[in-house]
Amino acid sequence: MPGPGRSVSAGTDLADQDAPVADRSLTEEILARGRVTDPGSPPAGEPPWAGSRWEAPRWPGGRRLGAVAVGVATVLAVAVPLLAVADIALPGRAVLAVAFLLAVPGVPIAVALRLPDGRVTAVLAVALSVAATELSASIALVIDSWDPGRSAVLLGVLGVAAAVPAALALRAPEASATPEASATPEAPAGSDERAGSGRRFRLAALLVVAGGVLFWFAATRTVDLPAAGRLGLFPVLPWTFWLAVVLISVTVAVALLRPAVDHVVVGAGVVATVLVLSGVVNVAGGAGSMGAGWVQVGFIDVISHTGALADGIDARFSWPGFLGGSAQVVDWAGLSDAGPLTVLAPVFFGVLLIPPVWLIARIVTGSARLAWLGVLLHQLFNWYGQDYFSAQATAWVLAVSVVAVLFWAFAAAPAPAPVARHAAVRWLAAVRRIPGRPAGMTPGRTVLVELTLMVVVTAVVVGHQLTPVTLTGLLLWFALTGCTRWRTLWLTAGVITVGWFSYGATDFWFGHLQTVLGDLGQVGDVVSGGLTDRLSGDAVYQGMQGVRMAWTGLLGVLAVAGWWAIRRRRDAVLLAGLAAAPFGLILLQSYGGEMLIRCALYSSVFLAPLAAIAVARAGLAVTRAAPAGRTGVRTALLATVLVLAAFGLTVTRGLNVSFERVSDTHIRVVQQLMATVPDGAWVGTFGRMGTLPLGRVGTVTVEPLFSASCGVDSTACVLDAVGADGGDGPDWVVAAATAEAAGRLQGGRPAGWVGAGVAALLATGGYETVVTDPEIVVLRRVASGQSVGSGTDRGPDGADGTAVGD
Repeated sequence: MPGPGRSVSAGTDLADQDAPVADRSLTEEILARGRVTDPGSPPAGEPPWAGSRWEAPRWPGGRRLGAVAVGVATVLAVAVPLLAVADIALPGRAVLAVAFLLAVPGVPIAVALRLPDGRVTAVLAVALSVAATELSASIALVIDSWDPGRSAVLLGVLGVAAAVPAALALRAPEASATPEASATPEAPAGSDERAGSGRRFRLAALLVVAGGVLFWFAATRTVDLPAAGRLGLFPVLPWTFWLAVVLISVTVAVALLRPAVDHVVVGAGVVATVLVLSGVVNVAGGAGSMGAGWVQVGFIDVISHTGALADGIDARFSWPGFLGGSAQVVDWAGLSDAGPLTVLAPVFFGVLLIPPVWLIARIVTGSARLAWLGVLLHQLFNWYGQDYFSAQATAWVLAVSVVAVLFWAFAAAPAPAPVARHAAVRWLAAVRRIPGRPAGMTPGRTVLVELTLMVVVTAVVVGHQLTPVTLTGLLLWFALTGCTRWRTLWLTAGVITVGWFSYGATDFWFGHLQTVLGDLGQVGDVVSGGLTDRLSGDAVYQGMQGVRMAWTGLLGVLAVAGWWAIRRRRDAVLLAGLAAAPFGLILLQSYGGEMLIRCALYSSVFLAPLAAIAVARAGLAVTRAAPAGRTGVRTALLATVLVLAAFGLTVTRGLNVSFERVSDTHIRVVQQLMATVPDGAWVGTFGRMGTLPLGRVGTVTVEPLFSASCGVDSTACVLDAVGADGGDGPDWVVAAATAEAAGRLQGGRPAGWVGAGVAALLATGGYETVVTDPEIVVLRRVASGQSVGSGTDRGPDGADGTAVGD
């Protein structure tokens, strides 16, 4: 990183300003830059930006890239509203709608802000576009003026209007560029040969990554998901899956350790890693794997058909940002429901997190290479499964984007003056400190960025219950450590959160006030609900749950080691506080026994870059004793680490596949059932059925046939629930194969417990089979007086389209 007065060559990534020689390790390169002693350089152990200021890389053609982005956004701003209003059936309309969601109006607005770093512009553009969609939907629902086509037109007009100042900004000179930095440097000897070699490597590497994706897709066609048991997914995966993992991991390792990082290859490899590891279950099953995601689909369907929130029915309608925004996207895409959006949702959210996580890691590690490694580690330890189609996943992308912008603003600001060495004095100075404006930013643009962040924060508040609390705490820590000039942003977030909770979320706190207040300060109950209560059921499954916890613990240990290595940096307190802040949520509530999972999820964004530092230092320690030609050793070592980490993620993330999956057959049967049952019907289920009710919120009662506390003798519970002749039971009964697996692994029930319960229902004479399929069985109560047709099992044909009812 150049200090004051040192120039930056155009087209060079600053993290790799001094290209490493062949026998120099990644960590040696980074540490060497920390040891230089010329004036203006950072002291030992500091990141490259600590001694002066963050400077944005200036790639040739950057303006052309911005112009293309604005042009595409402008075309989308015109085309998608026209398609939505006219309801024109067009191939690829859904893809255009998703592109509109990500680009309009955020891209032209962010470009018009003339931020000196294009990477920050990209992060802010996507966050602002998603926030605008959620806020427009929320406003329409609150004022009872639902019209997705009109919302698309308004957003499109805003995008087109912002394209004008964006075009002017692209024509303006670089405010932060110095003559030396702007000048085109003389090409060094041999640069053409190296460029040709780089192009050949890029082509070959991208072909290998593409080949890995093809092998992965072949694996999704042959994997036997129903065969997954207590060990989860990894025993049923074919060899083609692991070949895909090896090909992609080796390619990323080679690209990361080349003398000059090829960001295109590494980026493609990271995206492929997200696809392979988080998309296999959904793509193989043909549907979103999490039942909770299908609950969201049903809620969205209610909004799409009624144009209103189902007040008094479910508290989740108190946070309409995601639900309303998704309903708008469904309309813009010309889809019948949001079901298709669930399939690639984990991949979608994983990819959206790459830019902000990379930006955070780039600043924390001081290296573009380690930033990519931090992104990989963030993904490879993400077993929590919270990236399904949900409000939380969307809100977290927006929250991380806000934090990434604050990291950039702090890193790009002039370094603060040194203070006394006494700890108390340093702390007071930090609390009172107001960092300068980021390099190249005017006062007006700095205020505009803050206003833009407020818009994104507001979208987080109206979109999810828990994420705004976490974001407020993170923003507060930035202010307390003096690492942001936007010192009241946390207060704004807190006021908006309290205001919305008081006004928009009355259904929640009216119905759950006792639950919310009852959990306050109950740390022991929250921890036991997230740890010890999960270690129940099948003994092998319990052991695998322990593996999951150990996997998160490993990330924490690596992060602590990485933090210890940079503990003398002036931002060390900031990083430690950001990583620890999410765990303060355990003081508030148990969140259904899943608060610890949420804490680990939120903290992982900050743990992963620190873990990347530890991994790099460990690699340095191992390879120091290697022979002179140790590049191959380092590459093999890194590739091995990535493959093993991918295996660890597959084991931990895929543990619950036997019951956390939804097949396309299951969805077809449930949708058909929900289209058949009359209003007021009672549908009983074996265990929790997250896919019910699709679009029938408030009109159909869906609940488990018996309570979870009835013990392992489920047959007796079934008979107690329905009566001797079945006349006291629900009108319909749904029994899925996933309920069988959940009860066996988590509840310790015997194998075949669902089949025994179904047989007991049929033996009462009060029920008759309507659908029989290996994935799902549906019964209807004969005592209701309704005609049940022939009364014969319909088999797979019933699951594939035969009418469920009359």
